[in-house]
Amino acid sequence: RSPGDRRTAQRRWGGAPMSSLGTAVAAGSHSVLPLLFLLLGQQGDVAGAAAAQPRNWYDGIESVKVLSPGDASQEAVDDIYHRQRDAQFGESRVAMLLTPGVYPEAFNITVGYYTSVIGVGRDPSVVRLNSVASHNGANGHATNNFWRSFEGVTLWAPTITWAASQGSPIRRSVIERDLHLSERDGFSSGGFIADTKVMSKLDLGSQQQWLFRNTDLMGELACPGGWNYVFVGVHGASADAMARCGAGTEGKVSVTKHTPRIAEKPYLVREDDGHKWHIYVPKYYDRQTKGATVKYADTIDRKLSMEAEVFVATQDLSAAEINRGIQGKKGLLLTPGIYRLAEPIKVSADNFVVLGIGFPTLVATWGKPAVQVPDGLHDVRVAGVLLEAGTPKAEAETSPLLQWGARQPPPADETFRRRKKRLLGAEEGAAAGVLSDVFARVGSFKYQGCPMVQADTMVEINSDRVVLDHVWLWHADHDDCGTQPEGVDVQSDRCVSKHGLLVNGRGVTSYGLAAEHIAAGHNVLWNGEDGEAYFYQAELPYHDKEFGLRGYAGYAVAPSVEAHSASGLGVYIIGAELELRSAFIFPATVQVRNMVSVVIAGSNDQFQNMACLREPTASVEGAGAEKHGRQCFKAQSCRGIRCVLDHIP
Repeated sequence: RSPGDRRTAQRRWGGAPMSSLGTAVAAGSHSVLPLLFLLLGQQGDVAGAAAAQPRNWYDGIESVKVLSPGDASQEAVDDIYHRQRDAQFGESRVAMLLTPGVYPEAFNITVGYYTSVIGVGRDPSVVRLNSVASHNGANGHATNNFWRSFEGVTLWAPTITWAASQGSPIRRSVIERDLHLSERDGFSSGGFIADTKVMSKLDLGSQQQWLFRNTDLMGELACPGGWNYVFVGVHGASADAMARCGAGTEGKVSVTKHTPRIAEKPYLVREDDGHKWHIYVPKYYDRQTKGATVKYADTIDRKLSMEAEVFVATQDLSAAEINRGIQGKKGLLLTPGIYRLAEPIKVSADNFVVLGIGFPTLVATWGKPAVQVPDGLHDVRVAGVLLEAGTPKAEAETSPLLQWGARQPPPADETFRRRKKRLLGAEEGAAAGVLSDVFARVGSFKYQGCPMVQADTMVEINSDRVVLDHVWLWHADHDDCGTQPEGVDVQSDRCVSKHGLLVNGRGVTSYGLAAEHIAAGHNVLWNGEDGEAYFYQAELPYHDKEFGLRGYAGYAVAPSVEAHSASGLGVYIIGAELELRSAFIFPATVQVRNMVSVVIAGSNDQFQNMACLREPTASVEGAGAEKHGRQCFKAQSCRGIRCVLDHIP
């Protein structure tokens, strides 16, 4: 147990520290002996009671709410919603764990910020309830509806409304009737769905963009608006359905028939005996897959016992305590809360699982990462965490908020580089691991005292064969310390970030990637060979006119890269101030489909070009690269505020 667990146990059972009694006996206090015998007898009774009624891993953790059909309190879940509804930058985090069964017909869950609704059955069919919903926010829209989720449930209401934007995934669920991804006339900016069946109508409403992966769409698909919809390994994404969804808008829909490689997110399960809990870890598939899971039991690679193999962390623990706690374990469960970390949580074993529930927020300080995974490990999983910059702004460069593998200088020997590339292709089935629902932010927030903070890179991938499955990297364009979208030179604008994602590893694959408002460099910089990206969304730092003058782009691939492919990429500007030479920067060797630019409340020609190609000898950073020859491509067509280039080459 952790020190916090021991303190909790002492409070619960009224235990006295035995060391003080021993001191009294050693000092010759005979009057204490009867008390000692009495306490020893009481502790024996307590031990027997504890053996008869095992302590649950979640006991005493107020941010974890375990519900069952027999005790599903509508008042309790409504109270959580009212507390979280407008708490965009609040400190409270909540995980609602729904145990198997059929919940009362009138029981409905509406979620606000930092709330996860998680069915903890072996598969979603055994946790059934009427609805889980997210509604428009205080501004009448869903554009700020971040950091909420549901997974592992079957919902039967006639209409499920999930009006949400970035950082708000739906996973491992069954929607028996209609699913609406926006509400009324409210704008929305999502989003991500994976391993889910939608059995009736799916209405994307006002959603600007969305990524569907390994999903079954079994009814009508309505796409009345939208800029960039990407379907990967989806049943129901027929040519006819996609043509109707595209509605004559070029480049709006991108379809990849099969998911090339993936492992679904690990998840909590309460076993049928009602007492034992496990983390189920789905298999990694280094082959093509399509559609939602059919038989969940056939897809599980390993099960981690919560009692014996998983360390349960709470926000009162330090990073040092967490690192000691995970020694000899196979997994780490991060319960909801805010963790202020003076050193990184360090993964050091193959097949290790870090799973967060209820948006645990890992605040990196002292210029160090919040999470660190070394090179050479196999099949590590990191899922369900929100990373936050907590290092004060300074001249010195900070480490990434999450660093996977050690950064290495590129080898000077070209023969070695090519040989390494061939070896990578031969490593069939090998994977360093998967990031699932990993979010990061840099900004100034009142609960931290409105500091100016720095994270030069949010996520850095140096190892080969890592999969990113829903990653949103956000430099705040608004906060509760004075920054608003129309503001200039206020707190979050003064914070520093250089890259959202920096990829140096080979064979890295991303699904559902977004990076926004990063001003001191390319929002994404991809240096590694054989990268693949399915869906990308970036809103550029419209508060900083210098971004364009410095030659940065929303998405950049290093000129020396020989192989990179991407599909469904969107880069946006708000307002008339920012101008950009190019939304995208690529080497001439790339294969890219459906690049989209959008300018809201400005002019389309603020993007001078859609994409520019740089020669291998060019620099990928900054305006100094202009002296190198390059070919640029303008949008092939524009419709309203949206422009598109459908392919390179």
